[in-house]
Amino acid sequence: MEILWTFTHRFPVLSVDAGKIGIVSLDEKSYVYIWSDTGPSLKNSFKLDFKAVDVRVSPSGTYIAVGGDRVAVLTPSGNEVFSFKNESFTNKVIWFQDGKRLLAIQNKGVALIRIFSDSVVEAQARTGCPLVAGDVSPDGRFFITGSCDGKVEVWSVELMKPYRVLDRFQSEVKDIKWSPSGRVFVLADEGLKIYDDKDWKVLREFRGGGFMFLSVSQSGDEVIFGGKGKRVYLWDIKRNLIFESEEFFHWVMDGVWFDGLFAVVSADRTGRVYRLKPR
Repeated sequence: MEILWTFTHRFPVLSVDAGKIGIVSLDEKSYVYIWSDTGPSLKNSFKLDFKAVDVRVSPSGTYIAVGGDRVAVLTPSGNEVFSFKNESFTNKVIWFQDGKRLLAIQNKGVALIRIFSDSVVEAQARTGCPLVAGDVSPDGRFFITGSCDGKVEVWSVELMKPYRVLDRFQSEVKDIKWSPSGRVFVLADEGLKIYDDKDWKVLREFRGGGFMFLSVSQSGDEVIFGGKGKRVYLWDIKRNLIFESEEFFHWVMDGVWFDGLFAVVSADRTGRVYRLKPR
């Protein structure tokens, strides 16, 4: 992997995503940044009036969703077009592919939000431990949640109920991605597992520790992950090879693939954009 450029934030960074508007990141003081996806240029930044920990760009690139003390949807200029707050903190926000619905992964359960009709359906978690990770299936019919006690469950969107316990890790689930390739990637403190979403069998497994995020390439053949080890790991799944980056000064907090490249952000306030070196 090769660094193409770096970008620097005011404070340590928690979350990053990418879309048609560029690379969007969120720092621990709730500043949102919009960066160019072709070089280290800052297009816009603004501060939220609430604590936020996760940021996601809508499929169309028209809106930015943030989650934390509440869920808000904003334009790239920072104007708020929707807000939802209940008694539970939101740890992750996930867009459905239609760009009209959001799934909020919360301490006490989940909330399915239709942002243009102000309709919200909430469901309580079956575990006393907060839900901290999740993703929606490519067809929008199901979603997966992971909790701080290691339980991973598959839910029906129509019923808003879990119908399968996929796995029980021995440590907190950190991140989940459901790939269009038909594979589900689940990252916990203890390592990464890849499942087939047809029969839910484990396809591959990587053991390790201290991981905090993962992101899957558009093809589903590469995955990046990292965390407290201060490095980014690239797993070439087809060849079953692991590559690692140079060391950061602090934890690597989040990452995202876009246009064949990937961006990662760190608690050392920096972001870095990489490409795969030609083989």
